[in-house]
Amino acid sequence: MQQAVLSSTQPKAQTPDRQAAGERVVARLEGQIRGRMYTDPLMTYAWSGDASSYRLIPAAVVFVNSEDEVRAVFRAARAEGLPVTFRAAGTSLSGQALTDGVLAVLGDGWRKLQIHDGADRITLGPAIIVAEANRALKPFNRKIGPDPASQATCKIGGVVNNNSSGMCCGVAQNTYHTMARLRIVLTDGTVLDSGDAASCDSFRVTHAAMLEEIHRLHHEVMADSELVALIRRKYRIKNTVGYSLNALVDYHDPLEILIHLMVGSEGTLGFVSEVTYNTVPEHPFKATGLIPFPDPEAAGRAIIEMSNGGVQVTTGITAAEYIERRALATVEHLAPMAPLLPWLTDTSPAVLIDVTAPDAETLAVEVAKAEALLARHGATHIDLSTDELRSHALWDIRKGFFTSGGAARPKGTSMLTEDVAAPIERLAEFVVDMRNLLDAHGYEDAIIFGHALAGNLHFQMSDNFAQAGAAEKFDRFNQELSELVSVRYGGSLKAEHGTGRAIAPFVEAEWGEKAYRIMHRIKALFDPERLLNPGVLLNDDPKIHVKNLKVMPLADEIVDMCIECGFCEPACPSHHMTLTPRQRIAVTRERERLRETGEDPERLARFDADFQYPGLDTCAACNLCSLRCPVGIETGTMIMGERARRRGDTAEAVAGFVAGHRGAVETMMRGGVGLADAARAVIPAPAVEAITDAARRLTGKRVPRVSRALHRGPGAPKLKESRQDPRSTGFPVPIAQSGRPRIVYFPACPSRMFGAPETRLKLLSGPDAMVALLERAGYEVVMPEGVNGQCCGQPFQSKGFPAEADRVGGELVARLSDVGGQMLPVVTDASTCAKHLAAVPGGATVMDSGLFVVEHLLPRLTVTQRLPVVAVHHNCSAQRLKEQPATEAVAAACAEQVAVLNSVTCCGYAGDKGLFVPELNAHATRRVKGDIPEGCEIGVSTVSTCASGLTEHAGVPFVALVSLLEWATREG
Repeated sequence: MQQAVLSSTQPKAQTPDRQAAGERVVARLEGQIRGRMYTDPLMTYAWSGDASSYRLIPAAVVFVNSEDEVRAVFRAARAEGLPVTFRAAGTSLSGQALTDGVLAVLGDGWRKLQIHDGADRITLGPAIIVAEANRALKPFNRKIGPDPASQATCKIGGVVNNNSSGMCCGVAQNTYHTMARLRIVLTDGTVLDSGDAASCDSFRVTHAAMLEEIHRLHHEVMADSELVALIRRKYRIKNTVGYSLNALVDYHDPLEILIHLMVGSEGTLGFVSEVTYNTVPEHPFKATGLIPFPDPEAAGRAIIEMSNGGVQVTTGITAAEYIERRALATVEHLAPMAPLLPWLTDTSPAVLIDVTAPDAETLAVEVAKAEALLARHGATHIDLSTDELRSHALWDIRKGFFTSGGAARPKGTSMLTEDVAAPIERLAEFVVDMRNLLDAHGYEDAIIFGHALAGNLHFQMSDNFAQAGAAEKFDRFNQELSELVSVRYGGSLKAEHGTGRAIAPFVEAEWGEKAYRIMHRIKALFDPERLLNPGVLLNDDPKIHVKNLKVMPLADEIVDMCIECGFCEPACPSHHMTLTPRQRIAVTRERERLRETGEDPERLARFDADFQYPGLDTCAACNLCSLRCPVGIETGTMIMGERARRRGDTAEAVAGFVAGHRGAVETMMRGGVGLADAARAVIPAPAVEAITDAARRLTGKRVPRVSRALHRGPGAPKLKESRQDPRSTGFPVPIAQSGRPRIVYFPACPSRMFGAPETRLKLLSGPDAMVALLERAGYEVVMPEGVNGQCCGQPFQSKGFPAEADRVGGELVARLSDVGGQMLPVVTDASTCAKHLAAVPGGATVMDSGLFVVEHLLPRLTVTQRLPVVAVHHNCSAQRLKEQPATEAVAAACAEQVAVLNSVTCCGYAGDKGLFVPELNAHATRRVKGDIPEGCEIGVSTVSTCASGLTEHAGVPFVALVSLLEWATREG
């Protein structure tokens, strides 16, 4: 029985007819689309899920980058009878970013970001991430209105199409209300720009019949006072159920109505290619507190008063997030929760509150008002703090509830989430009724939290749809949820997540027959062929909400708690090149399911074989995904484990040989790069690169690529005259015994093997600069005599040879820990090496150069010269070590302005991947030139290989951070 249920919920591979149609779509688009296109089983499966509990396998995946390409996709899909769904970030929670037709993914072509004079308006392309827009507006103390919890990942296209709101947005600051202009492409290929008078005038002529029908709809609605009252009541609270019918009562011009109907239409009416927002104030003064209450009713009454009668404010209490006790239990182990724990009982919820103001004096007044309000309603511990770090920490906890709550579910289950809203004046009783409904249906693990100022509650629970009866249980719950929210409370079944497939069967129950008929007329007017996202928002199937449900088979304990939210994706260097962490996990789960059931061995064999390049070879294994994941899932660690399992005896033997002959290998590598350097002296650099590229093609990419940015390294630096340590450890000890502090310096292998490009500053190499700085700061430097070949072991770990990594790293740590018969502190000059050595058990304390320089060298050094501006790259290990402030502090000592590379997370060089998979480095740094400000002539990194990759693609040379500091602190 279990297998029967499984096969009914898990989508199968495309039928031959549909697969063939997808392939014909791609064939039609050849020469018209510059982005990637896929029809193969592995890549289409990788794109089969979003953040919802649904899965549909597309017949074709097509990346689009322009309006012309959107038109081409419309034509090709129409010709082959396939529907089209547009996808931005895929953080959709209701299944609206999925299709079994053509999935059109937004590429880099939609990344427009233009701040208008005064920053009162901002124009954005649909591929811009919300946090990117707000980061650009922050210097002006402005932001866009919508502020969803997923704003570090979700994109503007999804925000417009779902009319997303968020924690401080309320009802008044969503896209519908703050949009100044919209540019759209309709299914007939027409482009309408509401901010362009000529475009509007032309449209009024070419689409007069369409506008006339919209005009007729407007008058029909306005003539029905009961329907007008319903619409106005529904939009006093958050509501994304169905089409934006408020457009029919808020506007009279049919063109304005059309534009506003597009907002929240979930890609079912047309394509949004650009939006201009009226920005809103982001006051710089803020106090935040997580305030406990004795019971839900007391918290609800306090929130009702905070809501200000539903009127949105920008000064005072601007956010109030209700968090029930069971939700708090999933995060109470986190450090920011510690001060609250003594005040929590078994039933007490808490409310996360922001009080904001334009200046400190006003903030003090507003905080006093808030404290008095909280006390009136029985808050048990009132602590509103202006500590910015604590505020960020508390909000990070709130934003991560979707995934941290998901991590608390039993393994193998799917994460289910809904968001509902009720009139704010009934919030106190609503939270109690919601808890009772969840418990009555057996969802005792469910947690409730939400944007309480807007009467909006989120709840999430789990179930295993591979088990018999789970889908039926979920169906019964949804039926009663609809009755409770839509009928008893007159609320919204979807406050901000969009209707999608999850609520499509309940739209009529919430809106009534008249309004529902109008919605169908709107769909037919915009999309008579049902080309766009059919089945989303409106669906004739009353059970569509319990079909195509995801199953989450156990695949690897490292990633089994992943809920496939996609928060990790912006950090991944292979995102939009091959696979992302979310997709690697989804494919790994499907491979494991196929292995377990034995249902399609040919498909499994194809998946296993095809996973090699997109899944393994192009994963940088940097684990930056874990920093974006609220529960810290390290997909890179899973990939390294699979690499190890796929290694054969021959590979293990080669790894053992390399580990045993590290010195010879290092000498050979340096010699090879030196040979390329020498060749470029007599042969043009492009010719040298062409020769190595040809060799790579002939050898199946087994020969490393040597770019013009790669230079021979300096090897180990030379210390001053020294004597041999009598313990014969192989470490020389400086003769000078002046009582100066002693430090062990270990120049990491990438710093020894790979050098930096020449610059006008005549910089020292990284290792030589490190020694110079240490001595300049008054340290005695101790360094291994036989440093050539010494390695932390990280390269072996990333390639899937953990035993060799442990052996090599252990040998180094043992030697570093016993220099001169004492355990001295150790500094190294590559963040990757420092991080790996810190994880090796025992041994001396190992510090990365960036942190060591800030804490121990800068106070002892005098800056004598500075650059106007320097670019800074935070490599993946530095990010995981949380060294960004240290790196920026060193850079700030060397330059008037520090320009952080915001478009680059991991640069994709990943040890030697820049040599063997250089396309990963090129893809990860494809936008880096936009981060280099005018007048910037140099950049810095704390890993030499990363510096090489950035040098090639950024247009300015990147050097070691310590090399620049040595220049900045030279005497004379």
